[in-house]
Amino acid sequence: MTAVFACNQSDARITVVESIHVQHRDPFTPYDETPSFDYSSFEALPPSDEILPQVVGEEFRHRLGTRPLDLTNWLPTDRETAPTIAMKRKLLAERRDEVVSLFPGGDDVAQEAGELVSQWAGCVSTRNGIDALIDSALLVADDLLVLKPSRTNDRHADNSQELLFVAGVVCAPSRWRLSAKMGLDMLKVHRPVPKYSDHIGSGVNTTMQRLAVERPLWRSNWTLMDHPALFQPTSPPKPLVMHPDELWIRIERETFRRLSQTGGLLFTIREFQQPLVDYVRRGRDVAQTLRTLLQRLPDDVARYKTILPYRASTIEWLERFC
Repeated sequence: MTAVFACNQSDARITVVESIHVQHRDPFTPYDETPSFDYSSFEALPPSDEILPQVVGEEFRHRLGTRPLDLTNWLPTDRETAPTIAMKRKLLAERRDEVVSLFPGGDDVAQEAGELVSQWAGCVSTRNGIDALIDSALLVADDLLVLKPSRTNDRHADNSQELLFVAGVVCAPSRWRLSAKMGLDMLKVHRPVPKYSDHIGSGVNTTMQRLAVERPLWRSNWTLMDHPALFQPTSPPKPLVMHPDELWIRIERETFRRLSQTGGLLFTIREFQQPLVDYVRRGRDVAQTLRTLLQRLPDDVARYKTILPYRASTIEWLERFC
């Protein structure tokens, strides 16, 4: 059943959908909790122009789209950094098992990654293993995932090592669970993503294996969501909203750095979310780009991204901004 209730007199839009998602407008409150304040007037930080979705080529194709990372702008701060860190602190205190994961043998790379982030933030790491990674995650808005080289059993592989996810502090998952990624390589982690293996599977593996300490990379990714919560590890059983003007665009900025001592890889993710009605007001070209991307999106990929129920109506709705 769907229960409807008001959390206070100023916000009558709070609803519980299938006893899982609490529908609200606060990105810093988990998907299944009620905000402690009225966020009806919340204004999201607009994602920077450099990470916005782009049309490339003449048809849909997953693209790695990595670019050289300027280390002076590795993990920048902004007005959403403080509330994101506050959210992380609360999740670590109350739901640690959902946001922290460590695979056997991952302590050394987790510690080196934590020390690297702490150094970036101007702090000295004093703890070991996963604790060093947790401490560093509370210094930045980004989520932290660590991969470790592991020898493969495939005698015919071009490279005798593969990178496996072994540690992470992730407080802003886009409908995936951190624990499910541990011990897997990039290809296995993305196995549920339609067409990923055919389009960029081998390219991603090659890029990650060849990543040099002195040549870090970054890329961006996007989707549409019917809920703004940053902490959202699960998908709702059915659509949460009725109209495209209630959707949010979610854009993530990812960075990749090789760890010099362990040979591991630090993968960071920073999530940005903005109401779709605000996003398309950035300009006609932004709306046209999104419309084109949605038109090209295959059904299976749109379904995986939980966009499919909204795609047709959103394409039609975008016409007024194009």
